[in-house]
Amino acid sequence: MTQAAINYGQVLFEMSVPKTAIEEAALVLKVVPELKHALSSPVIPKSSKHRVIDRVFPQEMKTFLKVLVERRDIDLVNDIFKAWRSRVSEEEGILDASLYYVTKPDEEQIREIKAMLCRKYDKKDVRLCLIEDASLIGGFILRVGDVETDWSLKGRLRQLEQKIMRR
Repeated sequence: MTQAAINYGQVLFEMSVPKTAIEEAALVLKVVPELKHALSSPVIPKSSKHRVIDRVFPQEMKTFLKVLVERRDIDLVNDIFKAWRSRVSEEEGILDASLYYVTKPDEEQIREIKAMLCRKYDKKDVRLCLIEDASLIGGFILRVGDVETDWSLKGRLRQLEQKIMRR
């Protein structure tokens, strides 16, 4: 995610636009990818893009989307919504984390991971995204923001290889 997308996400958060309007705009752009393509096209005049925005999107999102079109940053919109969601989660005391695994953890293990993350990061709750990754061979990788904890066999083999190479 680029710094520009993070900055736009912060601006969107500070605008206090209702969540429903933002999620509706995100859904429209996700369900109709041609719309995003048209809004980013240099061939289509900006006035036409503005008319489309006025007809399709919630009132609270129109100005923001027009600015993105004006600055030719509409291609960042998915990352902008992701940055906005992260900011909302942060404000609500919810931590976003990803767990990459080979064997899916059971409910008890997931509860323990969430409890550990809540304590470590002093958060009320954890939104844990579970991602299967057979290339890990075994174990797991836990990623929170840009902090990664690698307890996979693949990671352990890589560490062993690096130790051997240094000798």
